[in-house]
Order: sequence, then structure tokens, then C-alpha cells
Amino acid sequence: MTTLARTVALLSAAILAAGVAAGCSPRSPESADKAGGTHHDLVLRLGAAYDASEPDAPFATYFANQVERLSRGTVRVDVVFDAGGADDPFAEIHVARLVRDGHFDLGWIGARAWDEVGTNSFEALQAPFLITSYPLLERVVKSRVAAQMLAGLATVHVRGLALIPGLLRHPASEQRPLVSLRDFAGARIRVQPSRVSDVLFRALGAVPVHVEAEDAAASIAFERLAGHETSIADPPISSIVSANVTFFPKVITLFANERAFSRLSPEQRAVLEAAARRTLAHTADFPVRQALAYEGVLARRYCRHTPGRIALADEQQLRGLVRGARPVYAQLDRDPRTRRFIDQIRRIKASLPAPPPISVPAACLQPRQPPLVGALRSPSLLNGTYHWRLTKAAALAFGPPASDSVNQTRFPIFNAVVLRDGRAMTIDGNPRLYGSYAIRGDHVTFLWAAFGYPLSFRFTSDPNGMLHLKAVRPMDRGDEFVWSGVPWRRVGPPVVTIP
Repeated sequence: MTTLARTVALLSAAILAAGVAAGCSPRSPESADKAGGTHHDLVLRLGAAYDASEPDAPFATYFANQVERLSRGTVRVDVVFDAGGADDPFAEIHVARLVRDGHFDLGWIGARAWDEVGTNSFEALQAPFLITSYPLLERVVKSRVAAQMLAGLATVHVRGLALIPGLLRHPASEQRPLVSLRDFAGARIRVQPSRVSDVLFRALGAVPVHVEAEDAAASIAFERLAGHETSIADPPISSIVSANVTFFPKVITLFANERAFSRLSPEQRAVLEAAARRTLAHTADFPVRQALAYEGVLARRYCRHTPGRIALADEQQLRGLVRGARPVYAQLDRDPRTRRFIDQIRRIKASLPAPPPISVPAACLQPRQPPLVGALRSPSLLNGTYHWRLTKAAALAFGPPASDSVNQTRFPIFNAVVLRDGRAMTIDGNPRLYGSYAIRGDHVTFLWAAFGYPLSFRFTSDPNGMLHLKAVRPMDRGDEFVWSGVPWRRVGPPVVTIP
């Protein structure tokens, strides 16, 4: 998700995203909470560690809907997104503890976080370069291994209901591809908090960093971070994603507070367990051939819808990364249960066909932003305070994704920005966005510190004080509409000093 999704006044590329992850249609917590009838004998609160635009958010709402359907309206699950704090890098850990301590009845977090909360039951899922395809991931979460892992949650006083498969994780960078040990040496990489993940990146020579999304984007913009550990469906939209370097999968744990679960009637417990099984089937029952090729599908979609690009490691580079990860296995093998889980996963892997090589158009492997030409000009040329108003009519004229029905209730949206001597600041929202801009020829390029994605436009101005921007593609279609869907009106000189 782009960090423009965090702004109040500007439409975001995330809101207007074309839907990189197939089948995902994020819904708000309110829409999930109001599904079904008007009376409920029991309302359970589910704390989800992520916001409603994450690729796995629809599966949490699917679970809630199944509980209501199976209980015939007598039980409702109230999904609370960002339950551990919006943009908190430790949100998964917070949610685990909140559920354990009874502040929520149910929880939805990544399995990777549990080794920070008191159990290593899921560390085999983080074993590097082990689970590298969706068919394998789907087999694992439906196997006895999953049940045995979930049973380990009893040691931290919660009840495991299901493991839900997420997306495979890859390195995504901004300046250069991360495909070899040399590329990782000394690189500061944003990593979701997990002891095993930290051990892996240190073994590869990198420095794991735990920061929230906006801090990470700003750090990348100012070259304080080299990149992220992420999925192909959800990286920063101008990234270089190493699509065939697959560290491990994201796996969601659906779980319940032990006391809350024990207080339920047998029928209510059966409803939760059946809804969990349905959610697992909903997310994991795909034909093997389709699932084997899914990373290639995501890679091609990423290239098609964003200015980012794909990098592919060669066989020698992949072997080097696997060798570099050996210290992680030395640590994991010290625990007999984890070693047994890894062996079981390897046996499942041996029974499945290998995924096909990821194939993308040659243009996806090259820099996507054309170099701007023309003499560097004084940024004061555009000094001023500008307003622009995005309307439903403008969205319909622009077309998808701005015209998609899900976005129509968001209009009109008023935007205001101050440009002063190469510095830029929005003044219509809280928090404000800060950035910089440069003019070369008839092009202006903005770099907003909140997300580090350069936006370039060809510009003209008219005597009426209107600034017309035309996006230099490739650019995310959502960002294109947000920033250049309608002309900007200059209403006067810069009204504030930009810090």
C-alpha cells in the first residue's frame, strides 16, 4: 500500500488501486460489522493487526461473515482493524498480547510474531527458502503440521483456530536489485519483527530494521534504508522486487483468548471452528497449476500497474543466498519440535512439482522511469499556494480506478499544497505531507518524504493561474488521478514557511 493511503485530504493510490492481489476486495470494519441480522446473542471482538486495505483483510471479514451465517445471526464477530496501533511496527505483537490478556476475544496476526511473544511453535514457517510456492504453503496449512503448530499456542494461553495462507515474501529495493549476498552486505532492510527474520537478514549480511510504514518510506527516500521484506502484491509502488528470491511466506494465525473460548457454549465453539475451516478452504483451495504460477501473475501485474520493476536472481546468486542462510537452520535445528516440523515440510515439498520460472516482459526488468531532459530551472518558477478539487465527474472522466464504484462515495475531495523554492507541503490534512520538487525543462518532479516515490509531470500554466499537469508514465493510475486528474488553481503566493 502506498503511504498516500495515510493522508486525510488526498485520495490514495491504495484507495484507487487496480487490485494487484487477485480476488481481494478490501472492506471497511464497519461493513463487516453490520453484516447480517439486527440482533445477536453474542458479539465477539476480533483484533486484526493490519488495516482494512491489506491483501489479507478480506479474509478476516470473510471469517466474520461465516460466523454470523453459521450461527444464524446469534453470534457476530466485530472486526477491529489496526487493533495494535496504526503503522506500529510491533502491531502483531501488541495484538497477540491484547488477545492473551482478554482485551479482544479473537486475534488475527502473522505467525512470524509469536517467537516474540513466548512460543517458537511457528518458526519452521520462517525457515528461509523452504516454503517457496503456494501449493506447498496451502498443503502445509491444511496438514497435521499446522494443527501441531496451533496446539503450541496453549503455552501462551490462547486457542489456535486456523493458519491462513498469505503471500510469499521477497526483497524489494529502490536503488539496486537485492539478488546476491553482495547486495545484502551492510544493507539496512525493513523487516517485520520476528526473531527468525532478524537472524536471517543478519546471516545474509544485512541490518534488520523495525520501523512503521511511513518512517520506512521516508527513510528509503533519503537513502537511510535500502529496502523492504514484502510481497509482490504490496511493495512500495516504485520498487525493484526480486521476484524469485523467496524468503518465506506470510501465514496468518486466527486464534482466540483461552478464557473467552472456554466460556462459549459447545455450539458456539463449533461455529467458530467451522468458520475458521471455511476461511481456510476459501483461501487455500486452488488448483496446483494455477497456484504454482501465481507469483509470475503477481509480478506481471505489478509491472503493468506501477512504475516499479522486477529483478531475477540467477542460479549462482540463489545458491549463494541459500548458503548464507545456513546459520539460521543451525539455530532452528536446536529445537527438536521445530526440526521435526521442518522435516515434515520438506517431505511435503518433495511430493509437489517445482514452480515454473517467473517470466515477465523484458521491459519489466529495466528501469521504468525515462530520464528527464532539459535544463535545470529555478524551482521558484512554481512558487505559490495551489488548490484543486477532485469530483465524481472528474473521476468518471478519468476512468478506472478513479471511476470504480467503491470510490464514488469519497468525492468531492479538496486538496491544497504550498510550493516554495523547491520545497512542498500539503496544508489541507493532518498529518501534512512534506517533500521537495525540481524543475527540468517542462517537467516537474515531486518527491514526498512520506513515501519516497518520485512523481514526474509535464506542466504548463495559463494566464488564469491554472497549473496543468500531465503524468510521465509509467505511474500508478491512482496517483496519476490524485495529482493530475484536474488542474491546480494558483490562489496566491506561498502562505506558510515550509520547515
